[in-house]
Amino acid sequence: MIIDLKYHIASLVAVFLALGIGIFIGTTMIGSDVILKQQERLVMSLQEKFDSLREENQKAAETIAELEAERALQEEFNRLVFPVLVQGKLQGRNIAIINTYCKEEHDFLVNVLRMAGANVQSLTGVNLSLLEKPELHQEITQLLGLEGESEQNSVLQTFARRLSLALISGRDQEFVGFLEEKGILKISGSYGLPVEDVVIIGGRVNKDDVSIKFFDLVLAKTLKSNGIKVYGVEDTKVPVSCMRYYQSAQIPTVDNIDTIYGQFALIRALEGFPGNYGVKDTADSFLPPLS
Repeated sequence: MIIDLKYHIASLVAVFLALGIGIFIGTTMIGSDVILKQQERLVMSLQEKFDSLREENQKAAETIAELEAERALQEEFNRLVFPVLVQGKLQGRNIAIINTYCKEEHDFLVNVLRMAGANVQSLTGVNLSLLEKPELHQEITQLLGLEGESEQNSVLQTFARRLSLALISGRDQEFVGFLEEKGILKISGSYGLPVEDVVIIGGRVNKDDVSIKFFDLVLAKTLKSNGIKVYGVEDTKVPVSCMRYYQSAQIPTVDNIDTIYGQFALIRALEGFPGNYGVKDTADSFLPPLS
């Protein structure tokens, strides 16, 4: 009887154990189905988002390609039409260019002005940063007759006046030659030739650079006092703009000379339509009057 009871208890345990295992397996299988369905929905959602993004990307690529093609056509149009628009507009005008923003070359401006019929007598690049070298500073102060003068502002002002007068007269060759030898000046063309207009190309890297005030403005004022018409220009994306300084000197300005629109604006200004042109806050209008 005792044996039978043991077997009965064992049977009951086995049944309950089997039932527990069955419940566990069933629950696990049901859980797996739920998780599987959730994964399927997640995959489908991700696939839909991916397809949507791929479609948007394709449309964006097509739009970019269309814009690039349109830009290429616009540039070709500008290249063909610009010479026709400016041809002969500055015929016989004698112009000099002084570039005080030595970070960029602006030889293209020479070609543009010549395209309009102007005589570009000289292109001068001025690297004012070299004046900060102690050994050069001392030599230049002696050459400028400022021995013992340590104030950089005085050196810049005197330098600007001497350079202006040298450009107009062709004199002071020792001074000009020394500056060329030291790399402070880079001159193409000749000084002393007839000049009616001077274009100053400005822009600076450092907002604390005082040379705009003590060199560029003195340059402009000295030229103006000698009967020369002065124009101030700069590229669209110079780190520090010179436009407000130039405008304070009452000279026409163009703030996007690196574009065909800025070049056209300069030519119109030289024709007799002075103003402040370009795309920055300092501009009064995009272009001068067209008629």
